[in-house]
Amino acid sequence: MQDSRKLRALRRRFPHTQTQIYLNHAATGPLSHPAAEAVQRYLRQRLRGPIDHFEALMSVIEETRQLVATLLGTRAERIAFTANTSSALGLLTQGIDWRPGDRIAIPACEFPANVYPFLNLQRRGVVIDWISHRQGTFTVDDIARVLTPRTRLLTLSWVQFLSGFRADLQQIVACCHERGVWVSVDAIQGLGALPINVEATGIDFLAAGTHKWLLGLPGLAICYVRPELQEVLHPPAGWLHGPVDWDRFCDYELVFYPDARRYETGTPNQMAIVALHAALKQYLQLGVDWCARRVLTLQQRLAAGLQRLGLTRYGTDDLAHASGIVTVQHTQPEALAAFLQERQIIISLRNRMLRFSPTYYNTAEEIDYTLEMVAKGLRQM
Repeated sequence: MQDSRKLRALRRRFPHTQTQIYLNHAATGPLSHPAAEAVQRYLRQRLRGPIDHFEALMSVIEETRQLVATLLGTRAERIAFTANTSSALGLLTQGIDWRPGDRIAIPACEFPANVYPFLNLQRRGVVIDWISHRQGTFTVDDIARVLTPRTRLLTLSWVQFLSGFRADLQQIVACCHERGVWVSVDAIQGLGALPINVEATGIDFLAAGTHKWLLGLPGLAICYVRPELQEVLHPPAGWLHGPVDWDRFCDYELVFYPDARRYETGTPNQMAIVALHAALKQYLQLGVDWCARRVLTLQQRLAAGLQRLGLTRYGTDDLAHASGIVTVQHTQPEALAAFLQERQIIISLRNRMLRFSPTYYNTAEEIDYTLEMVAKGLRQM
């Protein structure tokens, strides 16, 4: 009963739930009332004044940094804000002193954001080694097979964008670190749905945009840098990479912060940060574990129902690797997606497959109705 009341109160914060069944959080997450109201307050201040309130916003920015650190199981000084996941990963491509013959290992099922920045290093003589996969899944042994004495970095998604396969980061990190290989994690498809502790897993770098499962705005990503990696990861330079002397702007001295703030080069996306501030407060108050249990319960209900309808899952049913993503195959995916869209059930088409991605405010009734409509759509084809 308490959970039911909690869920009803939560759903009132998401007005779109009154008109549609949104199962597309792996693409774009909605805003809640608290996040939207935070953005509106920010815009009203810019509209009516005081207009230049950068210094006043610093407290919100630092509170948000602490909320991110709490979410990741680390300290605030390990967190930086960037424009998006790709720009965060760019810190690795531009900040490590790459040499010809260095190698990077990447699963051959990654989203392009976690591929192209590293492919761009081929012009500098860096070699990309592809990790084999089976429908977007792979093992630690698959990773170990491609690692060489010249491998410097493994970059992979915590949750694969298409299969929904959740990697066992702790085992992967142990495999890589015993071979002297850094581990970078694109966490955009897991963060905000599932718990993670970067200190416990030992990962070296994490990047995640805030506009999917974190239910924030686009144009902002969070970035974690392990102290050992920071020692070799050269920062870019802007005007906010170090302490600012507001009285002596023309006394040029290139000094970087001693922590991850050194990777922030300029004025951040303030509007996206205030939205993230509100979204994270809501998420942490709900409880990360409570949210994760709901996500995994709903995806299991959905996966089992789609299987009963004869749709073949892309990926794995192994609960040890489960996430909020369920992707299935069908001979007419566009037609079935359109059928659901007409009934205000919103999913994604990716690689001509149907990707469903419920989150914690969705309900079992929504999943059951979705399955009913999938069955009806299949009968009409």
